[in-house]
Amino acid sequence: MIGLRAIFIWCLLLVSAFSYEMSLAAFSKAIEANSIALIGKKAEFASLLEDQRSLIAWDYPYVETDVSMAKNNANKMAPQTTALLMLIPKLPWVSTMLYQSLHIKTIQYKKSYELSKNLTFIAAKRLYLNYTITKEKYDIYTQRENNYLSQLNIAKQKVNAGSMSQKDYINFKNSYLESRLAKTQVASMLIDLEKTLDTLIARTSPDVFDTPLAPVMTQDIKVTGLSFGYVKIEDSALKQILDHSLYVDIIDLSAKDYQTNAKLANRDRFNTLEIGAGVENVNDATNISLKFQIPLPVTPKNTHLKRKYMELQSGALAQSEVIKRNIRIQTHSYIDQLKNKEKYIEIQKENIQNKKHLMEMGKIAYESQKIGLFEYLIYQNSYMDALIALAEAKLDYVNTTALLEEALGQSLNSGEHQ
Repeated sequence: MIGLRAIFIWCLLLVSAFSYEMSLAAFSKAIEANSIALIGKKAEFASLLEDQRSLIAWDYPYVETDVSMAKNNANKMAPQTTALLMLIPKLPWVSTMLYQSLHIKTIQYKKSYELSKNLTFIAAKRLYLNYTITKEKYDIYTQRENNYLSQLNIAKQKVNAGSMSQKDYINFKNSYLESRLAKTQVASMLIDLEKTLDTLIARTSPDVFDTPLAPVMTQDIKVTGLSFGYVKIEDSALKQILDHSLYVDIIDLSAKDYQTNAKLANRDRFNTLEIGAGVENVNDATNISLKFQIPLPVTPKNTHLKRKYMELQSGALAQSEVIKRNIRIQTHSYIDQLKNKEKYIEIQKENIQNKKHLMEMGKIAYESQKIGLFEYLIYQNSYMDALIALAEAKLDYVNTTALLEEALGQSLNSGEHQ
């Protein structure tokens, strides 16, 4: 009864372990919603825009009052009061420049957030693909362990029958233990990758790793529409991406904003102009009172401010040219690397088929007692090593693809399958 109950619990755990699936769109939304960096950037960009809007708005009006005692017409002391409503207007030509700056900043912040979101998704996609390929490696190491265990059992029977030495049997057992160690190491990597993915998509799930019935395995995460694939991009599409790089657009918008601020510094010479109107009560008579406070911009303060923004504009334009050049150099370098890595993967696939054929031939030869157990095991190991090498090559391709995408500032072929 206890055994049946344990099996039932184990089956439930298996269902929960392999039931988590989400679409690529849901994956992307989850990454954005749970990224601490993106949440902070969104709030930061919104606050900066509000700060700019605050700068455009007029300063608070205020009331200025003046009370004094003086003799009136009856030669008696009486209070004399003046009450003025003071306004600090934002001059039209200044407001125009500030609105232009706000418009530029709005576009810039949107592009900056888009770039941050793209880079976050690229990192998450890279993590997910590393996770799926590491799962493939885990399956290969599991198969290798099973092969060693099977051969170890055969070797034990041969030792008991006296047809194999104890030394050879110990060598078999060492190989079996090493395969278990290698599998355990890959399992640790797989668990770490999964837990990181869990935090990215905010998934909470029961932990089956510490249960006595459960071997080391992961709770499968599957994103439909996202799998390993080669980067395929036409020259025209690549040129379009390079000509509209978010990195360059953001720097160019900074240069444009610096230019706007330089013009603003040239026109914002009367930024403290104040106008007031009110009433004055003198000698029992009420009069209308006006007041103007006009600054005299005779110092080079705004001139230096204008030069400051012109220097920043010049630096931003120079940065833009360097970034354009660097992106093109990096892009073509990564594309060349990916082409070479793709050739390696295809050759490795052919190599795997060849070694698989040799292993199958070796199995027939072993079963017909034409070769020994050690020689057959060599064929098996060679085939398994080729499978592991293919998985490593795919990991290398995925990581290089991520570097290319980071250089371009956007994901490529994220929905294609290979």
